[in-house]
Amino acid sequence: MVDALHLLQAAADTTGAYRDFPWIGSRAAIWIAAEIHLMFAAFVLGVPIFAVVAEAIGIFGKDQRYDRLSKEFTRLLLIAYSATAIWGAVFVFLLSTLYPKFWAYMTAIFGPSMWLYVSIFFFESFTLYLYYYGWDRWKYGRAKIVHWCLGILLNVWGTTVMFIADSWLTYMMTPPRDITPETSPTSIKIWHAILNHTPASRSGTRSSTTPGCRSTFTV
Repeated sequence: MVDALHLLQAAADTTGAYRDFPWIGSRAAIWIAAEIHLMFAAFVLGVPIFAVVAEAIGIFGKDQRYDRLSKEFTRLLLIAYSATAIWGAVFVFLLSTLYPKFWAYMTAIFGPSMWLYVSIFFFESFTLYLYYYGWDRWKYGRAKIVHWCLGILLNVWGTTVMFIADSWLTYMMTPPRDITPETSPTSIKIWHAILNHTPASRSGTRSSTTPGCRSTFTV
């Protein structure tokens, strides 16, 4: 009798928490959107590093070949950046519609950091277009150094965005030990959620407390 009541309670708790996606299912839809987004995001994060290094070699080594190579690297970013944004939007849309309870839980905790993420994303976009379209205008002398610094700033924005998104993922994988399934998300301090156990070199078995992520894992 008690087991039956527990099953009924579990069913009631998950009612409306999950929705189905046609043909391939919700999990597969989330996986496809996240995987494609991450592939383009890795490209967008890595290419500016090569571009800045190549441009620096061109500036300080006085070799225009490296400057042209850097510009070709950056040209690839324009398409990849748009694709990253599109698939990121698709990913968020799928999460909010297919897993509304999970998404409400995450936004209750990480809402301020999500607004910060979007704000930095706009700064990153502006810096990227300024960096690319200002290439020929700021090509010599001190202006070229300023242009190179824009490339460094582009890398700073991209790395910051990555760290913010990583905090959400690591919380889902290894939430702090004092957070239980009964803990209200509104009572969780954002910095406490960010300082979770993923970076720690500990061993043991933990169960995720995030609604929608009830798997067991090792940290």
